[in-house]
Amino acid sequence: MPTPSAPHDWLHAIPADFYDQLAHSLSLHGMACAELLSRPQDAPLLQLTALTGLNTLRVAELNAIASHEQLLQALKQQPRALYDLLLLGRLTLDTSLATPVLQYVQRQMAIEPEQVQALKTYCLELSGAFLALLEEHLPATPSLGLHRLSVEEVFAHYLAAHPAPAPPAATVRFSEPQLQMMRLALLLVHSLPEAGEHPFLTAVADLEDLRPAALEPMITRLSTLEPGEELALSMPELVQLYQAMQVCGMVFVSEVLEKVGLGSVFPTVTPEEVAASAPATTEPSGRQAVGEMVSGFTRWVQHTFPQEPALHKAREQVLALADSL
Repeated sequence: MPTPSAPHDWLHAIPADFYDQLAHSLSLHGMACAELLSRPQDAPLLQLTALTGLNTLRVAELNAIASHEQLLQALKQQPRALYDLLLLGRLTLDTSLATPVLQYVQRQMAIEPEQVQALKTYCLELSGAFLALLEEHLPATPSLGLHRLSVEEVFAHYLAAHPAPAPPAATVRFSEPQLQMMRLALLLVHSLPEAGEHPFLTAVADLEDLRPAALEPMITRLSTLEPGEELALSMPELVQLYQAMQVCGMVFVSEVLEKVGLGSVFPTVTPEEVAASAPATTEPSGRQAVGEMVSGFTRWVQHTFPQEPALHKAREQVLALADSL
């Protein structure tokens, strides 16, 4: 009659170079898992933590595995934790949540994006084989298969609650005056709801992308941006800047500028005053400078994306605003 095998007998069959083969995969999956669990703790993420028993400290301990002996020890003492680390790491690596991790790996290894993707594919193949090995040898109670399905289901709920950001439509670099103009436009539009009663202000408030809460993320981004620094913009972000600049331009050529308290800062200059000052200076007036920058940016957007439906819609909305001035 055969003797029942001990729970850890299968570990003796693992080759001595197994850790060396798995090291990159363990590291990448561990970083991806840590990235996921370090995000704000909403309901799905708390559920994942409860299902797996993993948290950032536990993940850090598993990420400290640095030898074949330590790997075997972890497989003896906490195989389910290692299983869940690989499982959550795999799920994360297949989404945009892993972007910071992959960017870090690219910088650290000084490799091209294509090489990062090849490394990720290789690591996923290894982790897939390792998970299958664990599912074959770990105790079946509670069922690993059902556990995996539960984790994958909750992870899908998490992804649904945190959709991937839109891909960049353009990367821009603003000069110092352009950056100041962008900041001014956003802050100006942000302040319009508190500027009082006016049909134009009411019409602007009806545009969802120009409401204060919608503007605040871009205001924050531009507040830390340096002149000449690259700024990647998704199409919704580009459209938001386009509309904000257009609204800013409209404010500067209307009586609304007085309502927001900037009339004295940017006084109207009559044609006679312009003619009288022409010999002395070639600098445009404040309002004229604003108009030129607004016009330059909006023309660039329209020229660069002539067929973009979102831009056409935004332009129609802006044109409709003119009727309220």
